[in-house]
Amino acid sequence: MPCYRCGARQTDPERGPSPWKRGVVREHQVLVCPACQSGADWQAGLQSCARCGSLHLIRRLDQVECLDCRLIRDALSPEALSDDALPDDALPAASGGDPSLADEVARALRRVLGPV
Repeated sequence: MPCYRCGARQTDPERGPSPWKRGVVREHQVLVCPACQSGADWQAGLQSCARCGSLHLIRRLDQVECLDCRLIRDALSPEALSDDALPDDALPAASGGDPSLADEVARALRRVLGPV
């Protein structure tokens, strides 16, 4: 999953906690890369918990859970999300076809599976 702000893709993770942050935008789980986190407004557009106000939300199946207070709620249906509910900049970046990503995946498959 790419960064929802800049579209950067994660690389193989190092040991330990990931520097990427998770959040929920328009009922979709998104990731924010470390570079985008350095900006002052990197949390703009992320949904917050109705109980505690935390931005530490995750989406699992048809539910959204706050990892701070453990509030779990059903995710809203796409029909329930009106265009006025959230600002336009809260939309995740479009993930169109990325030819460089396709090449990277092909190289990785050749390394693992060998030539076919």
